[in-house]
Amino acid sequence: MDAKTTGFAKIYFRPQDPPRMRYTSGLTIYDEALLGGRLIGRYWAGTGFVEPEVSLQWVPRAAHTPLDIAGLDMAAFQLELDGQSLHFGWEMVGMREESPERPGNRRAVVELCSTIRPVTVQVHTEVDGTGLITRWLAITNTGSAPAALGAVWPLSGLLARVKDWKALMGGDAPVFSVGYMAERFWNNEGAFEWQPLPSTPLRLESRTGKSGWSTPFFVLKNEATGEHIVGGLAWSGNWAIELTCDQRLPTPEAVLGFRIGPTNPAPQRIIAPGERVETPQVHLGLIQGDFDATIQAWHRHLRQSVLRPKVLGREGLVVYNHWSYVKHLMSEEQLKFEIDVAVELGAELFIVDAGWFGGTNSNWWTVAGDWVVGDRLPNGLEPVFAYARQKGLLCGLWFDLERLGSESRTAHEHPEWLLKRYGIATDSGDMDLTNPEAVAHLENTLVRIIEKYKLELFRLDFNTCPLEGGQVARDGYQENTTWRYYEAVYGLYDHIRARFPNMIMENCSSGGGRTDLGLVSRFTHTWVTDWQLAPRTLRIVNGMTMALPPERIDRNAGVGQDSHVRADLDFQLRSCLFGHLTLTGIYPGPGEGNPEHVGRIRHAVSLYKEFIRPFLATCRVYHHTPVIRGREPQGWAVLEYVADDDARAMVGVFRLAGPGEDLYHLRLRGVDLARNYRVTFDNSGQSAVMSGLALRNEGLVVRLARPLTSELLLLTSC
Repeated sequence: MDAKTTGFAKIYFRPQDPPRMRYTSGLTIYDEALLGGRLIGRYWAGTGFVEPEVSLQWVPRAAHTPLDIAGLDMAAFQLELDGQSLHFGWEMVGMREESPERPGNRRAVVELCSTIRPVTVQVHTEVDGTGLITRWLAITNTGSAPAALGAVWPLSGLLARVKDWKALMGGDAPVFSVGYMAERFWNNEGAFEWQPLPSTPLRLESRTGKSGWSTPFFVLKNEATGEHIVGGLAWSGNWAIELTCDQRLPTPEAVLGFRIGPTNPAPQRIIAPGERVETPQVHLGLIQGDFDATIQAWHRHLRQSVLRPKVLGREGLVVYNHWSYVKHLMSEEQLKFEIDVAVELGAELFIVDAGWFGGTNSNWWTVAGDWVVGDRLPNGLEPVFAYARQKGLLCGLWFDLERLGSESRTAHEHPEWLLKRYGIATDSGDMDLTNPEAVAHLENTLVRIIEKYKLELFRLDFNTCPLEGGQVARDGYQENTTWRYYEAVYGLYDHIRARFPNMIMENCSSGGGRTDLGLVSRFTHTWVTDWQLAPRTLRIVNGMTMALPPERIDRNAGVGQDSHVRADLDFQLRSCLFGHLTLTGIYPGPGEGNPEHVGRIRHAVSLYKEFIRPFLATCRVYHHTPVIRGREPQGWAVLEYVADDDARAMVGVFRLAGPGEDLYHLRLRGVDLARNYRVTFDNSGQSAVMSGLALRNEGLVVRLARPLTSELLLLTSC
């Protein structure tokens, strides 16, 4: 089922007692009411039908005495200040619409005043017609003393009630399943897995001090009705998603409750008198459709309402990164040779990666933070970038900006800028960006270097795990640093983007360590992994193209991070064509190039630029193999991308590791039934005309005689 909607977005206010709010996004409806001092989520619907009030008579009782819903709390948000839980005691101040930044969206602001603590909360809800909503809170301390924010869950409550579930399920099987990234360790990103929800609470989380390699994204499936819920949190620190299912109630119902938010030791944030603090945004939607329709709705929402607009004229450029053969032991001559290779391949932008700073006797990771060109490049970076631009390439530069290496001059001159945990400075180089001077130093340094080299791309890395963060004394409390850290980080990169609107910003964090929407939304595209080796690389691209649209994820081919070690050449290249293409290290020196090898890479680059890139940023993604199990998986991985006008499509069929069947029966899912398509098989270059009806219903058989090989199908309407 294709997830195509009209884009209808509407907000309804009913100010009479009890005050009610209804948010409509496409066919999705989310309804809330202020009942007895509690903001309650009354229901979610995915069919466009408004629930009759007579059918909601159970809600007031359940909101205060939730016996019939297994004690689940129906509060639409949860907040703790000064050790006091504020899930009750609210009075309505007002409800209004505001004009959002994105054209066509609608935004509601419901303002509540606590009768328990001196605080107001503005509940912001934005709808965009994609089937999803965006929710966040603005918390204002109206008292005369600082307030300590302990815990906050910007969106919570009851997600689903399924009546007569046993009859629908035909037995006692779990009603709900959750899809999530099951691995939370470096180089294991995108490990999407389904898990039946037990009758005990399930918690998904990150404890690394950053959003982590598992990413705050989830999909829920109602096994009884087939509908899906998809959501995520735009937060780059520690986070948690809690899901509670109960299908053993006295009544023949199954219920599902949840909450989602940032997590860290209290207090997460001290709010000064009169200060206003905004929580991270939650994105959530109920989709009446299959898994593909759900992911497509999620992608449309991100493209329309979350992600940074494209840098016009610089969309999806083919990037060449210097690293591979050169690494940090670089020279001007070596870099110029790599530029020549980039031009030979058809690349459009050249990145100088780690090691351009410091001296020949230093390691880049220990001197990060000084950002001064060392004696490896006695003439500086200027002649390198001048040579690249002379050859027609744009230029980019790498920074591990938010870290101070142990041997850096900056760390020794400013020990107060280093994070302290339990009163002791950490030895990882983590910075304390609750210190305004440290933030100003980073911004001034970055602006100076961008302007000095006239950079067209800034590449951010983050090679650390701050864990629970640190503590800073503030107003009689030991405030955890994480919340204020990311306020500073978001502000820093917002300033950079505003000052250099035409500069491409690439996000990386030891691979895919910060793929959350909080940071991704501020950057142009994102490095989602450091693992490029087959077959796991396909599990990564398969999973990460669920959490993020494919044009926003960076993939790398060449002698870099050992991406050349396994699989045939076409497999290696094609696994990168389903994201944003980066190349590195094709051959080590002048005269060592293999024309056949280079020609095949040039062919892939040409396909990307001429066939794939024109529709990649708006395509619909179909995951034929959503779950690919194993660190080095066996079997098949199949991805299908279809243009939004159905005029072209591409399908990658990848045979993974180990022995197995050599035939795959492919039935396409997204092509137009009423059209004919010329289907080109890239392995042979042969093509045939087939109807969309036949491609969907009868399909075709792809034969791959050995593991770690692939076929690429290119479809054009005719």
